[in-house]
Amino acid sequence: MKKWLFLLLGAALVAGAAYGLRQSGVDLAALVGLQTTAAVTGNQVGQPPAQGGARPARGPSPVETARAITSQLSDDIAAIGTLLADESVAIAPETSGRIARVLFEEGATVAAGTELFKLDADLANAALAEAKARLELAEANFTRNQTLRKSGNVAQSTFDAALTEREVARTAVESAEVLLNKLTITAPFPGMLGFRTVSEGAYVTAGTALVQLDKIDLLQVSFSVPELYQARIAVGQKVEVTADALPGQTFTATVSALDPSIDVNGRALQVRADLDNSSFILRPGLLVRIAVKGEPREAVVVPEAAIVQRGEDTFIYTVSDSKAAEVKVRLGKRLPGRIEVTQGIAAGDEVVTAGNTRLSNGAAVEVVSTAAAVE
Repeated sequence: MKKWLFLLLGAALVAGAAYGLRQSGVDLAALVGLQTTAAVTGNQVGQPPAQGGARPARGPSPVETARAITSQLSDDIAAIGTLLADESVAIAPETSGRIARVLFEEGATVAAGTELFKLDADLANAALAEAKARLELAEANFTRNQTLRKSGNVAQSTFDAALTEREVARTAVESAEVLLNKLTITAPFPGMLGFRTVSEGAYVTAGTALVQLDKIDLLQVSFSVPELYQARIAVGQKVEVTADALPGQTFTATVSALDPSIDVNGRALQVRADLDNSSFILRPGLLVRIAVKGEPREAVVVPEAAIVQRGEDTFIYTVSDSKAAEVKVRLGKRLPGRIEVTQGIAAGDEVVTAGNTRLSNGAAVEVVSTAAAVE
């Protein structure tokens, strides 16, 4: 009987203890599990875990850096243009006739006045001979009437008619000589000849193009710039010219003329510049690239790899006392491998060029490499 009393009393005590634990917010099952874990690991409840299971702390991030430097920059205007001959003409006859002789080699360089073609001159020579004969007769008639006029044996009207006849005959001779001279076609200015389009014996009419003559010791660079830049272009200004056909070579031209009006279709200003081509390296029609140099200025530049783009904002990470600082910047002119920073950093600042994509403001960093500043 006493045994059952003790059992009932023990059950009541356990139930009361469990109720008290539930009222205090302690999970009995969790407490039992914690005690079991402590028994297995050998730790007491409430003690921290052994050091062997601790999570290691994160170290500084390795980065590569470079110095922001000061560089001489200029706001240049870039354009595409074409080379034109300083003078260019299609040689053509002023009269019709048969080509009697071709007096040049294709591609030859000729001086002004060099004979290029001769047309058949038989009819012209005959016309000149007839005009000269008429002139001789007219002069003889005039001389006779002049003698008679002095003695008063001829009327004034007869003398005037003889004088007029002589002048008309002289004019006819001059006209025949001009027509004869036009049958010899010459170069109007020094230049280089192209390919002829006719052969000896061909009959040509007035105005038929026979050969192209270009003066190329001086070339004209024809290009256009947007109207917004018209105030930055002036006659006498130097421009740099390069051609894809001649890599590695740069030529200098001088602005010689500006179109007085803006092209309303392209909203651009037409520009012409003179380019010395005495070496005959360049040819008319060549596509060229033009750089109109602006005024030089001091600018802060950094490697392009230092730029971190985040949405519409641009950032650069600088390093100071082994800490990364996030700086919002404004960019300017882009160069090969470099970029101008107009706001945010100064020359001499150490900027992160590798490892910057995983950085955050104030993060600890370890500089593993520093690039030399390159102009």
